[in-house]
Amino acid sequence: MSIEPDSSRDLDLNGQLDVLEARQRSEAPRPRAIFERETRRVRIPPGGELPESAALLERFYGGDFTVREKKPMVVDTRRSVGPYMVSIDARPLTLLDACSQIATQTHGFYHPGIVKALYTGRFEHCLWSNPDTTVHHVPELAAYEEALERLAPPALEHVSFVCAGGAEANEKALRIARLHAPPPVNGPRRRVLAFRDGFHGRTLATLAATWNPAKRAPFEFAGYEAVFSSVDLAEVERLLDERGHEIYAIIVEPMQAEGGDVYLRREFLLGLCKLARARKLPLVVDEVQTGFATGGPFFWWTRLGLGGDEATTPDILTCAKKACLGVVLSRWPDPESNQVHVASALRGLIQLETSRDQAFLEQLLRPRAEGLAAAFPGLVGDVRLAGTALAFDLPDSAAQTAFIDQRYQRGLMTYPAGDRTIRFRFSAGWDERVVDDLFKRIHESLARLSDKTAKDWVAEGQSADSDPAVIVRPIEERDWPKIMAIENASYEPARRDSEAYLRRAAATGLGLCAVDTGSGEILGFCFGGPLEDFRGVSGASQDERLGLGDTFYSADVTVAEAARSRGVGRLLKRAQVQWAKVHGFSYISGRNRVGTTDAMAALNRSYGAFPVVRLTHQYEGNALADYYRIPLVPPPAPRAPADEGILDLASGLQQPFGCAPAFMGGHELVGPTASKINLSNYATIDTVHYSEHLRLLAPRGTGHMYFTSSRDETIDKALRCLRLGRPQGQIAVGLEGGYLGHVTAAARSLSDPAGFGDGLALFDFPRLPHPDADLPGFTAGLKHLVEKTGADKILGLFVEVVGERSGRVLAGATASALAAACREHDIPLVLVEAASGCYRSGAGPWGVDALPADVVPDMVLWYPGGQIGHIFVGDRYYIKKPLVLISTWDGDELSAIRAHEHLRAARRLDLGDSIAALDALLHNDVLPACPGARLGGAGLYRTISFPTVALAEAVDQACLHRGLYLGNGLPDTLVFAPPLTITPATITGDLRRRVLAAIDEARSPA
Repeated sequence: MSIEPDSSRDLDLNGQLDVLEARQRSEAPRPRAIFERETRRVRIPPGGELPESAALLERFYGGDFTVREKKPMVVDTRRSVGPYMVSIDARPLTLLDACSQIATQTHGFYHPGIVKALYTGRFEHCLWSNPDTTVHHVPELAAYEEALERLAPPALEHVSFVCAGGAEANEKALRIARLHAPPPVNGPRRRVLAFRDGFHGRTLATLAATWNPAKRAPFEFAGYEAVFSSVDLAEVERLLDERGHEIYAIIVEPMQAEGGDVYLRREFLLGLCKLARARKLPLVVDEVQTGFATGGPFFWWTRLGLGGDEATTPDILTCAKKACLGVVLSRWPDPESNQVHVASALRGLIQLETSRDQAFLEQLLRPRAEGLAAAFPGLVGDVRLAGTALAFDLPDSAAQTAFIDQRYQRGLMTYPAGDRTIRFRFSAGWDERVVDDLFKRIHESLARLSDKTAKDWVAEGQSADSDPAVIVRPIEERDWPKIMAIENASYEPARRDSEAYLRRAAATGLGLCAVDTGSGEILGFCFGGPLEDFRGVSGASQDERLGLGDTFYSADVTVAEAARSRGVGRLLKRAQVQWAKVHGFSYISGRNRVGTTDAMAALNRSYGAFPVVRLTHQYEGNALADYYRIPLVPPPAPRAPADEGILDLASGLQQPFGCAPAFMGGHELVGPTASKINLSNYATIDTVHYSEHLRLLAPRGTGHMYFTSSRDETIDKALRCLRLGRPQGQIAVGLEGGYLGHVTAAARSLSDPAGFGDGLALFDFPRLPHPDADLPGFTAGLKHLVEKTGADKILGLFVEVVGERSGRVLAGATASALAAACREHDIPLVLVEAASGCYRSGAGPWGVDALPADVVPDMVLWYPGGQIGHIFVGDRYYIKKPLVLISTWDGDELSAIRAHEHLRAARRLDLGDSIAALDALLHNDVLPACPGARLGGAGLYRTISFPTVALAEAVDQACLHRGLYLGNGLPDTLVFAPPLTITPATITGDLRRRVLAAIDEARSPA
């Protein structure tokens, strides 16, 4: 089916987009730019003014296109490193992020292991695009699964991943648990047993299990409310006796983070295990905030001495946050495979591999934490510390608010929890100097809780990074005596370089000195040259880049002791980096002795250094040294995939431009990849640019938007948004054959269960006949439903513009009739663009662009792949109150960059010929070869439904034998979802040959 675009709208819109893109390209960070990151100090600008951040946030909000709920600093992920979170401003606000993006980061910003992986090729298959994990074997996921299996408690033999994080992990856990609950008694089991002060997520099933009434109550559905218990075994047992027949699982956090960092006792959790086993109720342990060594050991459960044997192992354990997606460890297999963001999975795997780097923190923090209580008796109470997690209580919520309200002025970021708790989450990026700085700031905050001037801004860290009286120039012959005097005074004999060594370096590479312009005194120097000139030096001689001619070796950067507070080292390093860049080097490498060159190591990190290897027996002794590398170029571009004869028409929604779109090479991706941040709290320049683009593209009937982190979360947040506007709503309505997701209970309950495991739905959401197949049946069904339940009980009708699994299309008079029925009954119309958005329909940015003018949706949902989703909403149901509809991440910066570039590239394509070629192939060749089959879909998303499931499976297998990957829809349906760049020649040639041969094989007698 082809759809005619609205050309007049396209001309006007394209002009606006051209202007916007030109502006944004001029502002965007350059892939080959040199970024200086903050590794030294907090910076607070005069008056706390952040003009660039303020201007960018206004552009992000676009009036009220998005909710005005972001924190005031637009974060620069290219200049942030370790605990230092830096704003985009010319005079930035630099804070100590003492919550590590709410326990998302194991090493703070610019994770050195992730950076190393970027430059050693581990991200090659998932940086520029996102592989479809339901179609292809993904080695990164397999490695992640194996690593988790090695760490998992006994009997948790199955690992599954979900896209959005903690809420989805718990949703999947509850899905699996319900399949293995005791048989129903007097009706289905629809409730979980949860605990006061517990928090399990903001999707509908997890919200039902979350204690906080303000967060939970507006979104509860009658009959699905959780049964809540205090942390008391006798009460748990009583509730199980009274209501156990309603319950299908028990869910508990071993440390209730949002509830106030409440540490549950081992004895209670052990007793809970025994009660669950006795009742045969699955026990789900929620380690979303505590897993990945947050509490010291990899799992908090094992910190408590549990999980060492099968008897004390829960049935299911979930992780997220530092896992960078949702992780479910279970006794039972996941009945479905799930699409995830592979780059996030690889980030999580690297954080798993380096999680032990956090082990030093508890010992470092403990005396300082105990000192808080001693310094503020009667004010600071119940100080508790485990691994990277620190919390203390204040007397009341007023004191808690007074502490939190001055965090920007004190130069730190942390968060409240419970009614009076202040919590911190540290990372391996902290060291003793920075920890001491933070605790001074905490002490000042506590001392000023009653101080009315505590929120007054006092500028800090505004002095220049270097002394303007110091210049850097080439070394002259007369400088050598002073240079050698500084060298000999700065180092013990084993670390001193000889004059001959330094002269050779200067002769073949670079020799610079820093000079005081007033006195002429030499203050420091730097030397270096091509790596190949240092073959005899430990580290350099083993460097894998030796012989490639692309690496500059930093042989020596030394500053006289008397000049070490004047920024001389920074001036020298900056000059060295610039020289290497100008002379065509791609990397700088060198050695830092561990424990004696901390300042220089930090200076190298400020230019992006990451450790390559730790060297032993250095400097003629037992010293250790870190051999580092500073990249001066972007990560290597993905290599062209081997020509294995694969024609992939299954992955087009996740990879609309194939596996390695060259345009991604024009975007700086290291900062956003190496620093996963909570976009619910912060904007970045890339998310600002993306929001501006989306505002221009907002589908008809909408003028506002929310971000989400996945397909399923988009459904849940849409329902929450509608529920606030329709507080009596209890059900949502889907269509037969529809697909909205299969991870969260809400998405599963709206999706047609055909082809999925047993018990897909939790909520009794009705599905009506699809109007494309049975318009009278749909109209009568909706009328009957309204008469039965009342229109006010219906949250909305969810309809795919193009059915992702069914191929059913909403178009023409049928679409008008459906919209008229919604208007007649005052039921919100929610259109889903997963298979028709991003210009795939051929009608424009959205499939809705081709619908009759009287089809005006209340919401449009779009999942573009990766770890991001979008809800476009009209005025009637837009909730502008801040923080009501957030989730932890609300998307992913790398996924946002990709989706933005996809939209930019797609609008420049003319898909008409490819759409026509695919349409002709299906109608003229495929359909006649399959009597009784039905074609569906539109544009470059097409389906074929076969007369039998067996024939569909046979054709699918025959296609695979020929290297042709088709997507799987409903059990009898195969999907053609090619990249948008597929050519008519490929369709009429290679695709035609393979698919017709496959159909002929499938239909031939064995």
